[in-house]
Amino acid sequence: MGLGKTIQSITFLSEIFVRGIHGPFLIIAPLSTITNWEREFRTWTEMNAIVYHGSQISRQMIQQYEMVYRDA
Repeated sequence: MGLGKTIQSITFLSEIFVRGIHGPFLIIAPLSTITNWEREFRTWTEMNAIVYHGSQISRQMIQQYEMVYRDA
């Protein structure tokens, strides 16, 4: 039975984001739930959700090009 921990956490991070702290935020979760977390972030927020996983080269690419906040 779910207790809403995912949505509570996403709501908390979204509120921090709206108030001006744009991260990046790191969420550590079991591999079995990563796709659910990413889907819920895309559903409930305007935040960019990326999965920091893979080889060392792919993680370096994510750090360089994805883990930034671009202010309009």
